[in-house]
Amino acid sequence: MSKIIDAPVLVITESEKPRRFFWFKRWVNVAKIMDEWRETGCWWEDEREKSFFRVLSLEGSIYEVYNQEKQWNLYKVYD
Repeated sequence: MSKIIDAPVLVITESEKPRRFFWFKRWVNVAKIMDEWRETGCWWEDEREKSFFRVLSLEGSIYEVYNQEKQWNLYKVYD
């Protein structure tokens, strides 16, 4: 099960990939990037491409974050 958040977050990157992000008053450290992909979004509405990353935190939680034109968002949190 998952919950869509889709809210801006501060992300620290390394080689353009997320290494940690600040959410819910704490830093979440990325242990592993489980998957990454790109989506074109609503191109008919001139939405730009998004780079998605499904990450595993050091605490064992799974999140999805994406980058769109240098703005990072936390998209989804898995239970």
